Amino acid sequence: MTSQACSGSFGTQKLKTQMWRNSWSGQRGYSGWATTGSTASSFIDYRWSSDCNDGGGTYTYYPVVQSYASGIGWAPTTRSDNELRHGCGTSEP
Repeated sequence: MTSQACSGSFGTQKLKTQMWRNSWSGQRGYSGWATTGSTASSFIDYRWSSDCNDGGGTYTYYPVVQSYASGIGWAPTTRSDNELRHGCGTSEP
């Protein structure tokens, strides 16, 4: 789950998340960006998952997020320090 909380005069907020995976050429997005709808609520979260094609090797996966508030704009992309080691192929099924 990816969560975001805003305070003060931020307008509306939304976020987008993606799973990144290590590779020989660096970290790459494994699945497309998933974007929430805009909300005026001060708290937003998004529960998501990414399927994989087992048997293609073991990779380290990192969830990433980019946040948006209409009164501020897009924040930089942030990678979580949480890591998941899993045996998955090179493309989604």
